[in-house]
Amino acid sequence: MTLGEDVMSAGALGARGRLKVLCVGTGRDGTQSLNHMIEYVFAGADRHSMHEYRCREFYQEFCDLQETGDATHAATIARMIADCPYDSIVGNGYAAILPEFAKQYGRGLKLVHLHRDRDTCIQSLMTNCAMFPTAYRYYSASPEATVKRMAAFHFGEMSWTEWERLPIAGKFAWYYDKTHALVREHSSLFDAHIEIATESLDDEACRRTIADFVGGEGMLPPKTHLNASVIDIASFAKQHQLKMIWLLGRLNMEELAEDDVYALNYFVDKYIAWTGYQITDAPQLSGGAPPPPLQIAADLKRARQILEKGLRDIDALSRLMRDRVAKRTQ
Repeated sequence: MTLGEDVMSAGALGARGRLKVLCVGTGRDGTQSLNHMIEYVFAGADRHSMHEYRCREFYQEFCDLQETGDATHAATIARMIADCPYDSIVGNGYAAILPEFAKQYGRGLKLVHLHRDRDTCIQSLMTNCAMFPTAYRYYSASPEATVKRMAAFHFGEMSWTEWERLPIAGKFAWYYDKTHALVREHSSLFDAHIEIATESLDDEACRRTIADFVGGEGMLPPKTHLNASVIDIASFAKQHQLKMIWLLGRLNMEELAEDDVYALNYFVDKYIAWTGYQITDAPQLSGGAPPPPLQIAADLKRARQILEKGLRDIDALSRLMRDRVAKRTQ
């Protein structure tokens, strides 16, 4: 049994969810950054975007359905789609079940198709698979690879044996091509759909397009780089490059990985030092113009609010820790 043959219809289930925007990619293609931008647009409007809403569960249920024909997997997919509590979701795992999203939410659901340069994306997926194999069953030989991901044999494009003979690069090449083919094939199910290249996410025109598309006319989300494994200082605007060199130049990645408090201490110290340079127009700015005094004052106020909230949260964690220690010693 296929999804299309099952009972997954909006009429049967009712539109319990609030989903308005669905953003689909392969993973390792800027979905976290795109989600952050949408959250920025939604801020203060009681709307929320979620990164990778049930992605692993969707993949697992889809694979189990294709492998067994058991309709309970189709019903589970239908329920997860119908119960989505977010206004927007961004991630991978949705390409193969786009018709079911259309059935549940109708043609008014907006579709964003995100894609990254093919070779770069495939290489990044391979690296991610090697480091975190759990979500890459059928791609990784690691015993940790327990969560299934769609493969060519689920679509009758090759046998299991033929799939297993493929090198890892060949498997991810198929995955990249199939994901984008499915999104393009099903995009006609939605009245509003756009395609965005990961490499253009920083462009002002692209950021305005995203804001307008998700219902944030007049909003311009900031440039966003999340989940990056390499920081290219040269990619930042000229006026920010000196600050980034200064900010990251003494960041010890080994301490960052080993000491949970290191990042807090490091970046608080750096913020205080940099703000002091701005107030005194110190030579460390190398001639760069500091922000206006009112902007510095507003930033200091916001910094204090952040730190005060953090202190309250740390105090709450300390109380929780004391309670747990007390229970263990009773």
